[in-house]
Amino acid sequence: MFAPKQTVPDRPLIKGRSEISLSAFAFLFGELVQYCQTQVSNIGELERRLEDAGYGVGLRLLEVLSYRERNSRREVRLLEMLKFVHTSLWKCLFGRQARELEQSNTVSSCCLTIR
Repeated sequence: MFAPKQTVPDRPLIKGRSEISLSAFAFLFGELVQYCQTQVSNIGELERRLEDAGYGVGLRLLEVLSYRERNSRREVRLLEMLKFVHTSLWKCLFGRQARELEQSNTVSSCCLTIR
């Protein structure tokens, strides 16, 4: 009779064009930047405030995606984490997979670059 209600992590992130328009997002982002500009006295503080605002959003997005993709399994190996960023996270943020995932030849401790 009634369909079971989906929990927040089970709902799709992208619901289609009716969810939010690009112009509304641009307006909201512009207002956030403008508000932060009025609260600070130098560019370093502005960068820090915008980074703090984006950190929370990015952390929540990463948690939801990792919950959906890995079935609540947290990766601890660097290569597996970068593969997750290369495929799932990049596609959610930019609408496509990252083009390249390459290993550094110069420094042995620095291993991969995503483009």
